[in-house]
Amino acid sequence: MNIGEVIKCRRQKRNLTQAELAVQLNITPQAVSRWEMNISYPDIAMLPQIAEALQISTDELLGVRLSGTCRDCGEPTDRILNQSQADSIFDYVPASVSGKGKKVLVTDDADFLRGLLEDILTKKGHTVLLARNGRECLDILQNENVDVCVLDIVMPVMDGMETLKKIREKGYPVKVIMLSALAQASCVRQALELGADSFVVKPFHEDCLFERIG
Repeated sequence: MNIGEVIKCRRQKRNLTQAELAVQLNITPQAVSRWEMNISYPDIAMLPQIAEALQISTDELLGVRLSGTCRDCGEPTDRILNQSQADSIFDYVPASVSGKGKKVLVTDDADFLRGLLEDILTKKGHTVLLARNGRECLDILQNENVDVCVLDIVMPVMDGMETLKKIREKGYPVKVIMLSALAQASCVRQALELGADSFVVKPFHEDCLFERIG
């Protein structure tokens, strides 16, 4: 279920019209309609506001379902980290953003997020390649010289952790940024151990991602 379907399903469950939801979000009813028809996607910065209006978590809005164990790490679920806490595990030190465009490979199974990332990164002067899962990501890396890989964790065919492991095993000279709502401490630590360069927690601010791309 993509984000438009989640919004529509939850809106109807709460007996809200598109116009009523639009009023809560301070947008037009047409914008809500376009989301639900998958014509366009909500801005990343709006995700917490949308989740609050629909009375669900941002994880549910993004289609992430957390159970007793992390679906990728196999570890018991533990506390969800914020961005600052994830950065502390990686010993991340903020750096200035260069004006030079990079070739960025976005790997995420969510259509709306691939579209959003392609849009915001292209506007910043980056060249963007897209993959829907880890297998597609590795196929592209085999044939393209990529500077940065933005990698989701929960994906079909091949998940993000397995993809990260294979990227490092094959020795591809690419910076890997994990981008996921699965920000349990165990998952963040596993990403670090497997060779990720940084971890960005969904939902995120655009500048947070730009800074880590460099």
